[in-house]
Amino acid sequence: MAAPQDPYELLKYNMIHAHDTFKLGYTTILSHLESPPKDDLNNFLGYCQAWALAIDSHHDSEEQVVFPFLNEKMDFSGEREQHEAIHKDLERLLAMLFDAKADPTKFDAAKLRDLMVAFKEPLYTHLDEEVDHISASKLKDAQFAERDVLNMIGKLESYAKSHGDPFLLVPFMRSHTPAAIKDTWPPMPWVLRKLVVPYILAKKHSGYWKYSPYPMS
Repeated sequence: MAAPQDPYELLKYNMIHAHDTFKLGYTTILSHLESPPKDDLNNFLGYCQAWALAIDSHHDSEEQVVFPFLNEKMDFSGEREQHEAIHKDLERLLAMLFDAKADPTKFDAAKLRDLMVAFKEPLYTHLDEEVDHISASKLKDAQFAERDVLNMIGKLESYAKSHGDPFLLVPFMRSHTPAAIKDTWPPMPWVLRKLVVPYILAKKHSGYWKYSPYPMS
């Protein structure tokens, strides 16, 4: 499935698929908390951390690149406020995961599940409302030029490549991308998709990705 050529549609296309990876991760984590893999706890907690850090990194890239651009002609203060609320929960979640990795006796599946359940509504609402806010029609109504939108998308891709832990973020993204778009989203050379990601980047934390819904490549 090829990505749209229209820059206005491309921004929404990329955002939808990025958000879908987070929803898949959420569903996976919650399903395992019903009967947590205590015999493989370190890897499961690492997978949970990768999910939380992927959201954190995604939001950081939006705040540094996307929102400043869109705020020139639109108002994304609401999304910024949603980020702040979500990150308070992410910080609590990451603290729980860090403590449990350091001392497995501190792992409390019920407490973690309660936090995840409470986290779903604000997270999913934000993910869906943000996608609606950057629809092609709204970007056109705001009179953003095609070349400027395309330039911003390029800056966003560059920012994402140069920030965050590639041994966590890239394998997480690839193992939450369905086969139908795996060869086209996100755009990357064949050597990265087929060799570097599965045989180099994913190897460092290979145990984490057994919980992912899709193969790495």
